[in-house]
Amino acid sequence: MQHWPQGELGRSSATADEQQARASGPFAALLAQPLLLVAANLVVAVLYAGLGAAVGLFFARYGLFPAPIWLPAGIAAVATLVGGIRLVPGIFAGSFAVNGLLLDAGLLTAALISVSNSLGPWVGAVLTRALRPPTGLFTRLRGVLGFVAGGVLLQSMLTALGGTAALLLVAGLPLDDAYSVFSRWVLCDAGGVFFFAPALMLWIGAERTPAVPGHRMAPGDAAVFGATAALTALLFALPPPLADLVQPEAVVLLTIPVTWVTLRISLRAAYSLLTLISVVATVGTLAGLGPFQPDAVANPLRAVGMMIVLMATNALALMALLSERREAEARLAEGNARLTEEVADRTAELRYRAETDDLTGIGNRGHFLRSLAAHIATARRDGGPLSLILLDLDQFRLLNDMRGHAAGDAALQAVAKLVAGRLEGMPANLGRLGGEVFAVSLPGLDANAASALAEAMRAAVARHNFATEGDAAPVRLTASLGVTGLLPRDQAAEDMLKRADAAVFLAKAKGRNRVELRMVSEVPKEMRASSLSR
Repeated sequence: MQHWPQGELGRSSATADEQQARASGPFAALLAQPLLLVAANLVVAVLYAGLGAAVGLFFARYGLFPAPIWLPAGIAAVATLVGGIRLVPGIFAGSFAVNGLLLDAGLLTAALISVSNSLGPWVGAVLTRALRPPTGLFTRLRGVLGFVAGGVLLQSMLTALGGTAALLLVAGLPLDDAYSVFSRWVLCDAGGVFFFAPALMLWIGAERTPAVPGHRMAPGDAAVFGATAALTALLFALPPPLADLVQPEAVVLLTIPVTWVTLRISLRAAYSLLTLISVVATVGTLAGLGPFQPDAVANPLRAVGMMIVLMATNALALMALLSERREAEARLAEGNARLTEEVADRTAELRYRAETDDLTGIGNRGHFLRSLAAHIATARRDGGPLSLILLDLDQFRLLNDMRGHAAGDAALQAVAKLVAGRLEGMPANLGRLGGEVFAVSLPGLDANAASALAEAMRAAVARHNFATEGDAAPVRLTASLGVTGLLPRDQAAEDMLKRADAAVFLAKAKGRNRVELRMVSEVPKEMRASSLSR
């Protein structure tokens, strides 16, 4: 009869979803190897039986047997999380050893209790897995609720139901005592899972710790952690005369520093602190020390358990909600960054279209004029030379009329490439001013050097074959180029453009296919009232 509360199954909330939940961890791969699987089951059996014996003997010293909190249930829960049904044999072996040897249950009774202690956690893990968020069990409120529903409640109720049934059928448990045994069994297994499983999961990496700002303790955070541990030790070391000065309800204020540790450090650190508080509070209360004494509370150990459940629930819920918020903020920041990038790309695209000639891909008139104005301002400031070349294709209209606009467009594209090739490596600005007219501004180059460059451009155009597909004979074009430099009296880009244009007119007037340099602003008399075809 002493063996009933022993339904050490409590193996809940672990996620049997070892493939989905554990896909990122090393456990699934390790347990796929037969020898390691056998070794893992042996470890689970030893841990379950060893912790069950230690807990049972400890509480027995205080006349509490079986234990009011069954910690092996937490081992079972974590084993199910890590290995699923593959570690159920280890749980069964550990439970059978504890029930058969420590509690002196008959072999059949111990076996039946161990069946429910093994399968209950696995069933609870199935429910936990179904509710487990992809980001982690403790990173969403849904996951915390899944842990409570599957690991704490369902697992504990199944183990208690199976254990109580075994005692009724085999061990002769009176029917009138069945509900009392069942309820105590549920509480002791649920307490073991709630108390032990989350901390163990987080420490071994079976569940990831939700991200918190800063993974290292700041000095202030470490001080809060240490001061809370010290205060707990002091509270539960007070002898009865001094303990009477502390109201039992005041102990719940320890939730405040536990919350601090949860939010500032990590859930793992908070659960470590909770484990320390639980051990100190339980040992102190059993020893007759601290504020939870029979003259102050009806059930001291139950008061300790409720305190731990309150703190643990608070920590899990807070971290889940905080994790949800941080991940939502991260998604929002990612969305904003993506939107900013898209806006920047779209702005760059619009700027490119606004500054680029659609046909040739070089700068358009507006962009070239702005660049020329900037070059003039720089030359004025630094005192360096600046030159300008205008290139006008000779009798280009004839090409359009005779071969069509497609041939003309192809010729303009070819000329842009030829000129750009001559400017490679130079800080020049090339643009199409309109029609068949191109312009080049050359900062740092004087007019004589620009004339030599213009001559190379002219020769390149004259040598090039502008024939397109279907042309039987070569197609030749020539260009007239005007060159000028920046003069002291120039006020704007228009002054240079007028001189360069006059130089182009003179080149055409002298027979086309040539370069003219002009450094005076007066309009050539040849341009007045002229009807010269460009």
